[in-house]
Amino acid sequence: MVRALKQYGRWLRDNFADLENKEVWQSFVVLTIIMLVFVVYAFTSEGPAYQYAMQAVIFVLICYLLWRVETLSNLSIHDSLPFPVDEETATTTEYAEDTNLSQTSHDNIGSLLQQYCIDTQLYLQHDLTLIQLSKAIGTNRLYLSRYFSCQGMNYNAYVNNLRINHFVNLYREAVVARQSFTIKQLAHESGYRSYSTFNDAFKRKMGQSVTAWMKTLHGGLE
Repeated sequence: MVRALKQYGRWLRDNFADLENKEVWQSFVVLTIIMLVFVVYAFTSEGPAYQYAMQAVIFVLICYLLWRVETLSNLSIHDSLPFPVDEETATTTEYAEDTNLSQTSHDNIGSLLQQYCIDTQLYLQHDLTLIQLSKAIGTNRLYLSRYFSCQGMNYNAYVNNLRINHFVNLYREAVVARQSFTIKQLAHESGYRSYSTFNDAFKRKMGQSVTAWMKTLHGGLE
């Protein structure tokens, strides 16, 4: 179960930019707690109040587990994009089963990402998947996945790095212009629906929380 959970986590990060309500580790934790509570309940003889309390705990945990399962996102990966794609772009790179990248193919994909993902700010699109991005830049998803591996990252890390850089630029511009803003507002404009997801991504890239980073930045500006 642990091995399958790790494999599932890797699959998520290789195919999805947004992981909100997609990870299932909480469900496994709750299930483990339910099993432990049941064992304690079955092999411990205490008074009626203790037994009722244990039953209530199990009931609450089961309700949470059922709610968590029902609220998991649909993980079907569709080829269709929520935005138009230039027909010429969609056929730029020929599809092939061989996923080994030559230096030419590597440089070509880097150029396509710059032109059709970074320059157009496609990375701000919510729920952008690996398949959708590969179609938008006109390459094979296996080639694109291999490209990210050669860069020492996965698809999720690539998109989140772009989004955090976008947030940093928005924040600096807002401070210089003395505009009123909130961190949640800037995070949403940077492609994040969830502030907690943004904060986690920010910590992974910058090595500190967004509030700590802001204090450091302002300290350097003084």
